[in-house]
Amino acid sequence: MDSMVLSNRQIFWMIASMQMLMLILLTSSATVQIAKQDAWVSSLLVVVIGTSIAYCCAKISTLYPGQTLISFSHQLLGKWLGSFVGMLYIIYWIIVYAAILRQFTSFIIGTILPETPIASILLIMSLAVIYPTIQGITVIGRLSEVLGPIIVAGVLIPILLAVNKMDIERLFPVFGDNNALTVLSAAIPSAPFLGDCIVLMMLISFLKQKKSVIRHSVLSVLLAGLGFVLSIFAVLMMFGPMVTGSSPYPLLLLVRSISIGGVVENLDAIMTAIWMMSIFIKLSLYLFAASYGTAEWFGTKRWRPFVWWISLIGGLIALIPRNYVEVSIVFPAKVAVPYIFPILNVFLPLLMLMIALAKRKRTDQLPYG
Repeated sequence: MDSMVLSNRQIFWMIASMQMLMLILLTSSATVQIAKQDAWVSSLLVVVIGTSIAYCCAKISTLYPGQTLISFSHQLLGKWLGSFVGMLYIIYWIIVYAAILRQFTSFIIGTILPETPIASILLIMSLAVIYPTIQGITVIGRLSEVLGPIIVAGVLIPILLAVNKMDIERLFPVFGDNNALTVLSAAIPSAPFLGDCIVLMMLISFLKQKKSVIRHSVLSVLLAGLGFVLSIFAVLMMFGPMVTGSSPYPLLLLVRSISIGGVVENLDAIMTAIWMMSIFIKLSLYLFAASYGTAEWFGTKRWRPFVWWISLIGGLIALIPRNYVEVSIVFPAKVAVPYIFPILNVFLPLLMLMIALAKRKRTDQLPYG
């Protein structure tokens, strides 16, 4: 089996499964705090933003088949600027890897293992992520094919089981307390999480068949986004905006509220285990992207040794935040939203796509012979 080949279906499940749970768990509360009962409108705007970024990233990659972001950025932006941009993305993937690792640790300590030392959870998860990453991107893709449907079910099943306790009246009044600007601003905390599909520009180069890659890429982000929209609807109809906005993990609160005939209840441990699969896939993808990209940046094909070094660096960075607030609230508000999202997730992919299309148009207009 070739360890560095992907299929469109694997791309689909990799992106969908890595985005859905992180988006739901970490941004639902912030979105509801701003937009209140109109948060579902904001979530739809997030889907539009995310799918647009996915289209942009997939389109660029199809124009440079067999090349990753690190290599085609040189052709689009020149040697020095392209190298700088490639380095920015590598640093971004390492920092986000560390942030996800720490958010995962905070989630586990805050939900099921409150007395466990932070370092021990970081070490166990880091070692678990290293194994599939070193095996190659195909292994991560195959894991996503298996775990992806389970992760989606881990979102849909709790919502279906809790539907008898939901009240649509909690969604009203629509735009009664908010204006369009408020609803738009509520989409900002969630947009970076659905917009991090820029990792597509590292993955598409490994596709065996490039046909319909744009469609699969956009649909993967669309599925993750629709899961987010559905969860927002569910928690709002279940608890209303006040309770939802005050809970750090509204969907987990919904799961803990499920009780069917006194038989089906206490599902939070099962659902937490399923949700951990999504975090596992995302950590593996970011570790691979950072390691493979670093090797390309240094001009070597031996990318596997970088996995160990980047995992170590990411683990050390993950120890810097002192608590949940710093990594899940302060970091997104002070770094991700004002800098990472507009520059790395929106501006640079759009700029590179415009340059790529302009170059292709100019090439097509050149006379033959």
